[in-house]
Amino acid sequence: MPTDALHIASLLVHVQPSRAPGLARWLEGQPDTEIRAEDAAGKLVVVLESQHERRILELVDRLQARPGVLGAALVYHQVLDPATADDAEETAEPPQRHSEGALS
Repeated sequence: MPTDALHIASLLVHVQPSRAPGLARWLEGQPDTEIRAEDAAGKLVVVLESQHERRILELVDRLQARPGVLGAALVYHQVLDPATADDAEETAEPPQRHSEGALS
């Protein structure tokens, strides 16, 4: 079934440090999923792409059921047009920088 959306999501996963290597291997086996950051305390930042929002929610549920996982939370979700998804970076405005000590 064709779709006209590309879902990009970022998750924060907290796992017992002793279980992190096994969870990382499991995540690496998930399609269109990658670990973008991890630390020794068992925190991982996971990014995934999907044509269906349902897949993102299913992954969160499956993560929360994995042994040693203390929590998995969706922290970012964006829906893009697949035809122009690669152009988004080029057209997005750069973030504004504030001088040190500014409160704006």
